[in-house]
Amino acid sequence: MPQDFPAEPWELIRFNPFEAGHRFDYTRCILTGLPIDPTKDLRPVFPGTWFERAGLQPGHRLQLVDGSSLDYRELRLPLHPACWEGGVDEVARKCAELFASGIETLGWIRTERIYQWICWLFIGVLYAEMNALSDQEDAHPAWRDSSFLNRYRMIHLSLQGAVFPLQYLGYDPGSVFILPLEGDRKGFDFKSSSNTQSLSLRVGESLILASLGDNGAHMAFFEDEFLSYRHQTLRPLQGDEIFARMCYRNHLLNPVFEYGIGFGDAEDATTYIRMQIPPELAGEEAFGPWSDLEYATVLDQYLRPHGVEPLKTFQESGELITFLEPRNGS
Repeated sequence: MPQDFPAEPWELIRFNPFEAGHRFDYTRCILTGLPIDPTKDLRPVFPGTWFERAGLQPGHRLQLVDGSSLDYRELRLPLHPACWEGGVDEVARKCAELFASGIETLGWIRTERIYQWICWLFIGVLYAEMNALSDQEDAHPAWRDSSFLNRYRMIHLSLQGAVFPLQYLGYDPGSVFILPLEGDRKGFDFKSSSNTQSLSLRVGESLILASLGDNGAHMAFFEDEFLSYRHQTLRPLQGDEIFARMCYRNHLLNPVFEYGIGFGDAEDATTYIRMQIPPELAGEEAFGPWSDLEYATVLDQYLRPHGVEPLKTFQESGELITFLEPRNGS
C-alpha cells in the first residue's frame, strides 16, 4: 500500500468521479481525486511496447462514443504517482506484457490483477469519452446525469482495488474469458462498449472478452458455452460474434442488484463489498426477453467489418447468421 498520500487510504477510496461536480479534464487523479501534474502524471492506457509488437502504426485510432476518434498513443489516465507506484504500474504494464506474450502466461499473475487491468482499459476509454463529451452542448443528457454515470462506479471501485485493499464477499464483480485465436501474431483489435460495459481485446493469437459489472452472470449462466470455445481455435470473425452476444446479453441483464459497501477505517483499512438481490426481486429473471431482431442489429455492428450483413439477412429471410459451431443445448 502506498505510504505517501496526503490522506488516509480508507478516505481516498471513497472518491467517486461519477458524482456531480467532477470534471474529466486530466487535472485530478482518476482513483483519488487528488491534484496531479498533467505534464508528467498522465499514464498511457496501453504500454508503449505494445505498439510495435501488435503492429499498431502511428495514426491507428480508437472510435469514441461521440463519433470522434483518438490515437491509441494519446489514450491516457491522470494518476497520482503514489497510485502508479502502489499497484497500478503492475496492473497496467505487467498484465499487458504477459497477455501480449500469450494467454498461457497469464497464469503467472493473480486473477484479480487481470480483472483490474481490464477495468483500467475500460476506464481509460470511458475517461476519454467523458472528456470529449464535456464541452458538447448537444451531448445526451444522460452523460451529465450522476444517477446514470454511477452505473460505472463498481468498475471504478474495482480499479481502486489495485491500490487500496478491497474484498468482494461471496461474489465475482464481472466475467472474464480468455480464448485462443488464430491469425497474425501482430494482429490487434480492441472494442469497448460503454453502454453495455463490455470489452474485447485481441493481441496476436490471444483474445480476452470481459463483461464488467455483471456480478459474474456470464460465468453463472454461460460458463459451459465459453468453455467449449476454449477447446477451439477461433477466427477473429467468430470472436466478434461471441462479443456481440455478450454485449446484447448485457443489454438484457436485469438490474436487480444492490450493493453494500463497507469502507475501511484506522483499525481495518479494507473495503468490503457485498452484493444482494432484494427479496421482492428474487423471482425476477436474470435477463430480459431475447429479440432476434435486436440481436441481429447488434451482430450487424460487429460483423459488417468482416463483409457480413446479419441484419439484412435477417430482414430478408428471418434467419440469424452464425459462424459458431453448434453446441449441445444451444
